[in-house]
Amino acid sequence: MDKVVKSVNFNTNNRGRAGCMAGFSLIEVLVALMIFSLGILGLSGLQFTALRGNHDAYINTIASIQVMDAADRILANPGGVAAGNYDLLDEDAVDPGCIAVGCSPADLAQYDYWVWNTGDAAQPGTGNATQLPQGEGVICLDATPDDGVSRVDSGCDGALVGGDRVFAIKIWWDDDGDPGTASRRHVLSVFP
Repeated sequence: MDKVVKSVNFNTNNRGRAGCMAGFSLIEVLVALMIFSLGILGLSGLQFTALRGNHDAYINTIASIQVMDAADRILANPGGVAAGNYDLLDEDAVDPGCIAVGCSPADLAQYDYWVWNTGDAAQPGTGNATQLPQGEGVICLDATPDDGVSRVDSGCDGALVGGDRVFAIKIWWDDDGDPGTASRRHVLSVFP
């Protein structure tokens, strides 16, 4: 049997190509680093968007809790509802100071609005003004609750709906920090 021997040719041309390939690998690494950097920048932008969305959801949850709190306060004072004490609560209210000594239905309605809209230092976490960015609210009779742009311009018409009292609980807050844009609104209608 004849043995076949293959020879390997190591000439200088192969060594020259290896030198060029090393430079090409460096360019590949730089391109890969650039693509990786752009991907990281995209992910950081996505993370910022997700954080913003989570914050908006948190503020919307607080607004929902606040309108439910006002609804519970209205339903807990049937004497105040019957006397019309909740028909239009949109002015700057003050603490009537009756909680320790006992409140009339009218005083309780005023206290409810004061705690709900302004907040009470003795009750941390109360008040639209403390819970929402530039938060403000109104409680009123309103046949068309999905209107109004602020507490001052609430759109409350005082009308009955089919002969029934329907209370609109409206909250506004500044969701983007820009005074030039409209405030966000959350509305709940209550049939006591």
